[in-house]
Amino acid sequence: MGIIKRQTIQSSIYAYAGVAVGFFTQGIFFPNLLSEAQVGLLTLLISLSQVLSQASNLGLNGAGGRYFPYFRNADRQHNGYLLITSLITLLGFGICVLALWLARPWVVDFYQKESSLFVEYYYLLIPLTLFTVYFTVFDNYARLLYDPVTGTLLQQFVQRVLVLIAGGLYWLGWVTFPQFLGFWLFAFFMPLILIIISVARDEALFFNRTFVSINANLRRNLIRYAGLTLTSALSTQIVWTIDKVMINSKQGLGDTGIYGTASYFAAVIAIPATALYKVSGTLIAESWKSNDLKNIATIYRKSCLNQLIAGCLVFVGVAANLPNVFRFLPESYAAGYYVILWLGLGKLIDMATGVNGIILYTSRFYAYDSLFFVILIFITIAANQYLIPLYGINGAAIGAAFATFLYNLVRTLFVGFAFKLQPFTWRNVVVIALALGVWWVAVQFSYPEADSPKWRTLVDMGWRSMLITGLFGGLVVVLRLSSDINETVAGLRKRFKK
Repeated sequence: MGIIKRQTIQSSIYAYAGVAVGFFTQGIFFPNLLSEAQVGLLTLLISLSQVLSQASNLGLNGAGGRYFPYFRNADRQHNGYLLITSLITLLGFGICVLALWLARPWVVDFYQKESSLFVEYYYLLIPLTLFTVYFTVFDNYARLLYDPVTGTLLQQFVQRVLVLIAGGLYWLGWVTFPQFLGFWLFAFFMPLILIIISVARDEALFFNRTFVSINANLRRNLIRYAGLTLTSALSTQIVWTIDKVMINSKQGLGDTGIYGTASYFAAVIAIPATALYKVSGTLIAESWKSNDLKNIATIYRKSCLNQLIAGCLVFVGVAANLPNVFRFLPESYAAGYYVILWLGLGKLIDMATGVNGIILYTSRFYAYDSLFFVILIFITIAANQYLIPLYGINGAAIGAAFATFLYNLVRTLFVGFAFKLQPFTWRNVVVIALALGVWWVAVQFSYPEADSPKWRTLVDMGWRSMLITGLFGGLVVVLRLSSDINETVAGLRKRFKK
């Protein structure tokens, strides 16, 4: 667990530095700088490009997580793994471009009335998808070579700083909105160039086709697994995107913008989980190769507990500060208050169940994970179809939380029955009880009046956040709920004393 703990902490630091930038940019700056429709446009472009990038990759990133141990050989340039992945991704990207071109007339007919801005900038999906998919290719490759930190730094921090700079140029009036979109695209292009440079610096940028070597049995397994992981990964992105697409079709870009801003606040809760998944996936795949169930059980148990602790801390911090946060947003964004809570709850449920998905899709039962994802798509669509007309964007958030709960319940039960792995202990229950108690304490203090100066709101957010962190974090340490956290605290104390 040492490498997981160290790299997760490093990745989380970079990720939360990016969250600070992203929180200001996406949560405060853009809603006040851009119209709701323009914010909705950015939300929809990013969401759809993520779906297209998963389709373009044709499942190879997921397959690499399981089968790269059979390619790993630095002397033979890892048997041409990077070249194979890059070329197949290029083929998949070409198919997606063709699909976008063919779908253009339908998009114009369907969205011209409610989302004319999306129709106008529809083809921005092509470069955005290209930059996104190839970043994931090289980030995944770096992760397989035990470097999950660089990709997190570039995607979570550098990219968000560049997006903020693009917004600053528009705010200063130096660029028009179409020109702003060009700089915004550059923010996705630059991390791709930097991750390629990082891989080259580590002497792992291998494109020599003479080293390409893959036996027939491995090729069959890789193709079969890639097909199933494509289904899983594509289903995941569809589930994460379908709510925004359905809101856009039923409510328009304006509500999509409000929902997208609210979903960003909820996504903040899941940042530690993103870092953990990048680090633990490779190690779990290696453990399956040697059939080391004991190591997998340890990773599973600690991931559930530590991610629950981190998720509860951030969730309580966000929830308790929401009345303050909305003081800095246009009045119309108040409609996203409960969206943040529902989506945040969904993220927290996902974190509380740890690496159940990684264990499942790197095991011999990986086909079931794809099946569960396909079922999840239908559940999500049905829930949104019923709830959005009744409750608007809140209905979409409720549907997302409900689908997340069902999906993780099924995966957790399957892993439990198939591998006899049960990660939960009394500590998990205590963490939830502590989080509820700290939340109750934090909201007992009155908030600044609506007409009070903004600096008072900032001060209130600061001391309220410190209270939550000190109270919740202190109790977790004092009660020794997580050995990893206590070891980290002890290490920091030693460094401070020195």
